[in-house]
Amino acid sequence: MHLALRHKFLLAFEGALIAIGALGWLFCPSARLPIVVVTGTAMLVGWVLLVAGSWRLHQSLSRVRRAAEAIGRGDLSRRVELQPRDDIEKLVRSFNQMADRLEQTVSEERDLQQQLTRSEKLAAIGELAATVAHEVNNPLDGLQNCSRIIRRSAEDPQKVRHLLDLMDGALYRIEMIVRRLLMLARDEPPRLAVTPLNEVITEAIAFVEPRIARQAVELASEVPEQPLYVECDRQQLVQVLINLMVNALDSMPGGGRLTVGLEPSKGGRVDLSVRDTGSGIAPEHLARIFEPFFTRKAGGAGTGLGLAVVKKIIDAHRGEIRVDSRLGEGTSFTIELSAATFSQAQVRPAQPVEAR
Repeated sequence: MHLALRHKFLLAFEGALIAIGALGWLFCPSARLPIVVVTGTAMLVGWVLLVAGSWRLHQSLSRVRRAAEAIGRGDLSRRVELQPRDDIEKLVRSFNQMADRLEQTVSEERDLQQQLTRSEKLAAIGELAATVAHEVNNPLDGLQNCSRIIRRSAEDPQKVRHLLDLMDGALYRIEMIVRRLLMLARDEPPRLAVTPLNEVITEAIAFVEPRIARQAVELASEVPEQPLYVECDRQQLVQVLINLMVNALDSMPGGGRLTVGLEPSKGGRVDLSVRDTGSGIAPEHLARIFEPFFTRKAGGAGTGLGLAVVKKIIDAHRGEIRVDSRLGEGTSFTIELSAATFSQAQVRPAQPVEAR
């Protein structure tokens, strides 16, 4: 019998006992004591049965609640065991059916997500392969053309030397593409050592100085005489500055001003900046400049890897990089790193750090 029917039966039974007891009280005054005893005992038994039924219902609902909480935590295999003569049999069966459908739906969604992820990976690999093939194919075509011309111009040493210079440039371009791809693909943490940023800036400027002179670009260095120290991988940070300065020079083909700045910042940080007076970056492009293979340079002049490498290196150093640009006025990149002290440089050797 279902719990609700049992409750109704017990209430009706107790009501009937009270009515019979009242009638016996009226018509048999001499039997009042036995009537009171029998009626009270029957009501007590009914109350005990009612409490026992309520307790059993509470236990059954507790099993459903615990199963629901387990499913809410992600245990989709949890079910409510159906016990003999269960008062909430229909509820338990419905709950288990709902759990079965939920587990099936989640499994199907997981399979679809895996298929989507595989499709996205294949699409990304295809895009990467096409981009790399295009970037490497251009200098390879140049190398082949130079090789053919050299065969026909063996008697002209000056022309051959010029063609060999072009071939060196094409090989260097391929080398840089491969290096930047490896930098993006590898997950090797930088080896940190307390380093004066003044020396890092000097080394990077020395690398691009010949090109600065060729383009008639004015170089300004806003670096304090007192060294500022940071924990960094020196060679990686030099590469960051070179990439930023080369991009700045590319934006000023007709000349301009390139400024490298260094200053202490608030909160024990150091700001390292590279600013130019070049063509600037359009607002719609700012959000994408750190994406691999995104480039604004026309005619295959850029690989779109330089700023992606810069971002990865700065992230690995637990730093931040900000960009501010206005079309026709120039661009400013600011790198923020944690400052260090000279005393740390004396006691702390270079060590790898896990990338974020």
